[in-house]
Amino acid sequence: MKKVLKSPEPEELKIYKDNYITQFRKWEQARKARVKIGSGKKAKKVEIKDVIPSTLIADQKGICAYCEMTIHENFFSVEHFIPCHLSTQQKNYDLDWQNMLGNCSPPGGLLKEDLQKLEIPHKFPCCGKAKDKFVPDGQLLNPLELPTSRLFRFRSRDGEIMPDENACEQAGIAVASVQFTIDILNLNVDRLKRHRKTVIDEINQEIYERQGEIDNQVLLEKQIASERLSNDKEKWSKFFTTIRWVLGEGAEKHLLDISYSG
Repeated sequence: MKKVLKSPEPEELKIYKDNYITQFRKWEQARKARVKIGSGKKAKKVEIKDVIPSTLIADQKGICAYCEMTIHENFFSVEHFIPCHLSTQQKNYDLDWQNMLGNCSPPGGLLKEDLQKLEIPHKFPCCGKAKDKFVPDGQLLNPLELPTSRLFRFRSRDGEIMPDENACEQAGIAVASVQFTIDILNLNVDRLKRHRKTVIDEINQEIYERQGEIDNQVLLEKQIASERLSNDKEKWSKFFTTIRWVLGEGAEKHLLDISYSG
């Protein structure tokens, strides 16, 4: 999990909310709605379900807000950090733009052949599916409220994600909250660990093979980080935080150079 920076609320969602300002509307109603954009001959009707996913994916640069797997519009769900069942007329979490995140769906890490095994998403959920209707109580980390620093470390031998105690202390975030977040979102489900281990192994192998290019280890790590974690790219590499951890000081120097903010 890494910090997510959100763009302004999409105009289409604003218009929909304005149209029903005196009526209570659920997300399921909104996502199926069409709103009119523009006027005269240039006016067109746009479906909310076509706008929200693309905006969330763009904000998150193509990775799930929780597990950091690559997501796309065909396998995607809108995650409400505060569950929709808590919505009221006074506070409608269903339509609160700041309450929406982009999640992998089916659960992150499934391969195409896994999609035929219907029991997998139900028996081994992660991210929003694992969180389900859990009501955040202050312990669960919100990607919108994270620091830009890294809070997690990883075990090279199996890809397990764990709290980074020193980083948590520096950021003023309780280690217990980081571990709680890992547990609630089931971020150590086996398939995610396998994918992270693959990324860790690939980068370590690349470092080994390229040692002759740059004598200084940190500079080599920084060079690889610039290739994998570039602000210029439309999408982040999957498992951004894992890559950042493997590349260590070099990654931090690169992110500082590009004024990384989320």
